[in-house]
Amino acid sequence: MSLAVMETDGFDYLKESCPCLLSELLEYVARLSEHSLTSTGQRKELYADGGDVNGRRVKQRLL
Repeated sequence: MSLAVMETDGFDYLKESCPCLLSELLEYVARLSEHSLTSTGQRKELYADGGDVNGRRVKQRLL
């Protein structure tokens, strides 16, 4: 997860008020990143909204 996101008040609020939801989100992002690395051999930056670093929408396929 982006360091910039983790430094926001919203992230702190989520961490305090909904730790289970935060754990689920982090697991989801980790799976997306892991899948991207194993399927391409290269790490691609992915965002939870399904976009890539160029702002394109990308449909993820999870195995």
